Amino acid sequence: MAAAELLKRRNASQSLAAYIDYLDLGIAPAAHHRLLIGALEAVDRGEIERLMVLMPPGSAKSTYASVLFPPWFMGRNPKCAVLGVSNTTDLAERFSRRARNILATPRHRNVFGTGIADDAKSAGNWETETGGEFFASGVGSTITGRRADLGLIDDPIKSREEADSERTRQKQWDWYVNDFSTRLKPGARQILIQTRWHEDDLGGRILERERNRWHVMKLPMIAGIADPLGRKTGERLWPEWLTDDMVLTAKM
Repeated sequence: MAAAELLKRRNASQSLAAYIDYLDLGIAPAAHHRLLIGALEAVDRGEIERLMVLMPPGSAKSTYASVLFPPWFMGRNPKCAVLGVSNTTDLAERFSRRARNILATPRHRNVFGTGIADDAKSAGNWETETGGEFFASGVGSTITGRRADLGLIDDPIKSREEADSERTRQKQWDWYVNDFSTRLKPGARQILIQTRWHEDDLGGRILERERNRWHVMKLPMIAGIADPLGRKTGERLWPEWLTDDMVLTAKM
């Protein structure tokens, strides 16, 4: 039993998929989650420096990229600083709180031998016992003085109304270029997770200017030609979970 437990812990320290399984959260990754997990592991290894994840609403992309990945990444990179951003500070702090709570579990400590520092563990700004740091922020908020080894932006646009506003899109772009990007350390990884609402949204502008620098994982609700998951044309994403209403909303 002891040998089997040690093997599970060792595997969890090396594999995000094994880590998620070891946490025993009752989560069973679907095919698109396993594809995302593989890309996130490549980010950790440095094989992918800039990852863009484009999936429809309800696909649980945030659960894996913004909640489960940061604790594992920080366990493997004990002194790293992570900057987690979303469309509002409240949403960013919700993701941050969930990631913090995972890092604070006995199972995480079993794998990496560390947990949350007692003197810095608020929902939006917490540190690990080994000197790692997580800071949560909303798009457009002040992040002066922060420096990050991993910059993670999850759902920068919260609604179609925002996406259709040229002023909002420009403000987000200016913030990304002048604030967010300047807070990243040399060699830092970037992850952008979003649903595409507009061809000129943040993901669209980045791809227009830097397509060759980004690894793009695009999984539409309904499969087209050459689908990354090998789905047949017209096949739905995650059919055992996504309802007809959710599919209809994603198409609107």
